[in-house]
Amino acid sequence: MPFDIALSGIRSASNDLSITGNNIANASTTGFKSSRAEFGDVYATSVLGAGNNSVGNGVRLQDVSQRFTQGSIAFTENELDLAVNGNGFFVVRREGEQYYTRAGAFGLDRDGFITSNTGARLQGFQADERGQIGGLQSDIRIQANNLSPRSTTMVETRLNLDSAEDVLQSTGTNFRTEGNAVAISRVGLQESTSTSYETPNFTLQPPIDLTNGNIGFTVDLAGSSGHNGTVNVLLNTAAGVPSTISSFNDLRTLAGVINAQLFQPTAPQTPIDVIATAVDAGGGQYRLEFTSLQEGEASEIRISNGTATAASLGLPVGPAEGISDPGIAAVSNGYPQQSIDIVGPDGNIVTYTSAANASAATIGSELNALAGVTATATTTLRFVANNFNNANGNLQVELNGVTLSAMTLEGLGQAINGYTASTLPGISAEVDAVTGDLVVSSSVGDDLRVSISSTDDGDSVEILGNPNAPAEVLEVDNNGTLNIANATVANGNEVVVGGSLNIVLAEGYSATNASPPSIGLFGPLTGAAFTEVVINEFDPEDKGTYNHATSMRIYDSLGNPHVLTQYFVRQEYDVNDAATHPNHWVMYVQIDGRDVGDPNTTLPPPDNTVPTRAGFDLRFNPDGSLNQVLSDQILISNWVPRDANGDPNGALGPQNVLAGGTSNIPDPPSSSNFVMDLAGTTQYGSQFSVHEKDQNGYTTGRLSGLNIDASGVIFARFTNGESMTLGQVILADFANNQGLQPVGDSMWAENFESGQPNIGTPGSAALGAIQAGALEESNVDLSEELVRLIIAQRNFQASAKTIETANQVTQTVINLR
Repeated sequence: MPFDIALSGIRSASNDLSITGNNIANASTTGFKSSRAEFGDVYATSVLGAGNNSVGNGVRLQDVSQRFTQGSIAFTENELDLAVNGNGFFVVRREGEQYYTRAGAFGLDRDGFITSNTGARLQGFQADERGQIGGLQSDIRIQANNLSPRSTTMVETRLNLDSAEDVLQSTGTNFRTEGNAVAISRVGLQESTSTSYETPNFTLQPPIDLTNGNIGFTVDLAGSSGHNGTVNVLLNTAAGVPSTISSFNDLRTLAGVINAQLFQPTAPQTPIDVIATAVDAGGGQYRLEFTSLQEGEASEIRISNGTATAASLGLPVGPAEGISDPGIAAVSNGYPQQSIDIVGPDGNIVTYTSAANASAATIGSELNALAGVTATATTTLRFVANNFNNANGNLQVELNGVTLSAMTLEGLGQAINGYTASTLPGISAEVDAVTGDLVVSSSVGDDLRVSISSTDDGDSVEILGNPNAPAEVLEVDNNGTLNIANATVANGNEVVVGGSLNIVLAEGYSATNASPPSIGLFGPLTGAAFTEVVINEFDPEDKGTYNHATSMRIYDSLGNPHVLTQYFVRQEYDVNDAATHPNHWVMYVQIDGRDVGDPNTTLPPPDNTVPTRAGFDLRFNPDGSLNQVLSDQILISNWVPRDANGDPNGALGPQNVLAGGTSNIPDPPSSSNFVMDLAGTTQYGSQFSVHEKDQNGYTTGRLSGLNIDASGVIFARFTNGESMTLGQVILADFANNQGLQPVGDSMWAENFESGQPNIGTPGSAALGAIQAGALEESNVDLSEELVRLIIAQRNFQASAKTIETANQVTQTVINLR
């Protein structure tokens, strides 16, 4: 009997050693839960009971109890390392069987499933393509495919518009210069000529002898803007003339004496603006020329009262008169001097007078110096295609002093455009696709001057300025000289076209009293000449036309990024106009610098398909909050996504309102339409600020990382900056954890003793939270286990000693004789 009792003690001590040794062996096993041996005594009983003095029969192992206390949390750098902080087990499946574990060392297999080191797949709820988590338990799988792009369907912005901002726009009046001289093609001389009288040619052989008498004659100048009058000239040796005039040098000396008397005549005569010149005509022939000092004037020079000896110089004698050829002014734009009155808001009148022949650029610059006036000058002419002749390519065209050559009008236009930024500033050219004409424009309103030259007869150009006036043709004829088809001036060699003006008068200003009323640049300034115009009208290229602006990135259906820009313009409020609002703004929208408003179908084709400017009214309450009832709903329904070259890029196009586009945008979208929401936007007396802006589109992206939160929700991070919910880890808990059946690999299986699992999401009910990037260490306490190991060893030795003692007693009994 003692032997059996001792053997039961040895067996129990051995079991205790095994359990303790197993705990020590798994001290570093992730998720391991330590066990302990629980023993009970053994008594022999009969039908009538064991009695009061029963001797025990030893010990037996009643249970191996597991300790499901929390292990320490060790942090790692692996997002798929998971630990349960609190109650619950991870649910895994392997080979069709479901198990439960606290060991969260997970990774991805080749199919993207989250698995343990033994291949057991982690269980959870999978999310659909929109990131919605379902309620059906399944193997959690991480889809490593590229994230498909999503087009923007909603833009949300929340900002503050400064209520102290000024209204930038105002209403003024506009009129154009419509006088009868505007842009007329005018032909004439390239350079001005002066009034001149030439004597007939004469010879100096035999020499002219002044010793036998004086040479006298009278010079008369009339119609000059300079000094007019009459001077009697007397030539003799006393006046400094050589006694004999036999050479050209002598003749030039004589001309100098004439000029001295013309410029400083004897009193009471007064100087006149005429100069005499000696000319060598060649072949021993000479002449004198008398020329007015003022160019371009049709004045008159008369030579008369010549003495008999004057005939030797070719001068008229006696009552005969020599009459000059009048001077001719260089061709100009033909604009006469003209005046207009600018009336200010206070009734003050400023009279502006334009100089004769001044260019539109000059007049515009002078008008811009006046208060309340903004003038823009432009000049346009056409080289008519039907009369451009350049058969051999020898035609040279001079435009504003720059010589150009080209076989065709298209080539001429390219040559002009090559000088736009240098010697032809502001001048550009473009071929009219309909007529083939070359249209040349000056953006600043300079006069456009054209002349030609060629070695080929018949080369020509036709210049058309004002389409309601005749064109002028420059044609090369007679060995390279010019023939002017419609010329009224002999030997004309240049055509000039003047510019026109668009004049805007600020609010409260007016223009009146054009004088003369229509002869020249300005037409009659009657009521019909004026139209209302918005001054400083919104222009996205001009920062001075809007109060605030902000931009953000949006995406088309192919994932291409585009820039959405919002411009905010404060509107004028007039207390006497019920149509205005005191807190009214207009928001303009452009994408990639292009308008996206629905087309105006009332316009003729093709303008009825062109996007218009997208503008939306925003009205605010007196407390600064957005009045969403009076403000427009904002639907962008005419955006055609384009590439860098401005061509449609193949993404989904728009569905404008007329085609059925609405703010109820389906998911997935069927067009490029999107809605803008400004809820929360304010108008306070503080600086413009953007508090929040967001949109729901994105480009394609690759998986770059995972994040698992405390509730077990798995977020995928992509290279495009987006994140998406992929699923949610589930946990299981049991009524009796001690009843779980260990199956190895730090896993347990449910059985009858444990009860059915209570499965839920982390953090719900009594379930713990998930700690990502961490592992739960074994809950084995080595110090405690080593102590228990000593105790088990001691128990084993004591039971062995019992056997030894029983054996000695038995030997003693056997030895009794």
